[in-house]
Amino acid sequence: MLPQTLFVLASALSAVTAGPVRKRCGGKPNVSSSTVLEASTPASTVVSATSASASSSASAAPITGPRLPSTGAGTQLPAASGQLQHIVVGHGIQNYTCARADSAASSSTGALAVLYDITALAPGGGGAASMSEAAWAALAGDVLHGTAIPLNIVGNALTPYAADVAAPFAAGGRDADLAMAGLAAPLKALGRHYFDAAGVPTFDLYGADQMLVAKKLNDTAAPAGADRGILDTGAVAWLRLGDNGAGGSRGGLSTVYRVYTSGGASIACTEANTTISVPYTAQYWFYS
Repeated sequence: MLPQTLFVLASALSAVTAGPVRKRCGGKPNVSSSTVLEASTPASTVVSATSASASSSASAAPITGPRLPSTGAGTQLPAASGQLQHIVVGHGIQNYTCARADSAASSSTGALAVLYDITALAPGGGGAASMSEAAWAALAGDVLHGTAIPLNIVGNALTPYAADVAAPFAAGGRDADLAMAGLAAPLKALGRHYFDAAGVPTFDLYGADQMLVAKKLNDTAAPAGADRGILDTGAVAWLRLGDNGAGGSRGGLSTVYRVYTSGGASIACTEANTTISVPYTAQYWFYS
């Protein structure tokens, strides 16, 4: 069931006319060669399954090796600390509102995404499913351009990727796993990302019985060569978010990083008082 707070937020957004789900189009640009693994970040212990299709759980044997990436230039996010719990790829939309009809009038109103467990695919994880560094860096873009947005999309001509404001996610509180060409097993749906009625970023990892109610701590621009996305608007920033201290988090999660972003930046506003939805993907690294 959709959380009540999300329903309140969704109800406040502009209604859209029902329409077909739009297919991806266009090729995926190469991932920027400036993106590198942060050598100064020590290897973290990660709680993971041993295959891409296995469920994440606290009882899984820990492995070591995955390292948080760096954009390769400019100001970087602070180094991670604590225990790495999960790495997921989020696929969904970034939402914006337009106060006026001009290119600088949009403001972010949050995001909606389904989160898929990719921990076992991480380079250096030690498992048979581990990807090469190049394939790992390109994974979010491959998901964006190669799979359907896993939301209830009911867009119209103005905003073709808008989700159903009353029920953006699949019914039943759980999401289908994600099958991708080249992977031996589907990616397990681990949870959902959304913003509550107060605009608070929330990560509900229902597959691990964990929740992070967060606030933004730091940001840095995505690499110049990052995948610009389906609408060619650019990649959203890399972020570090932490528990907001309001008491809603559970399961020991304290911090999440958003990295390897593809798409999601706003398009120019063409009409006042409207909502824009832009497809995006990103990796999210969760720490306790």
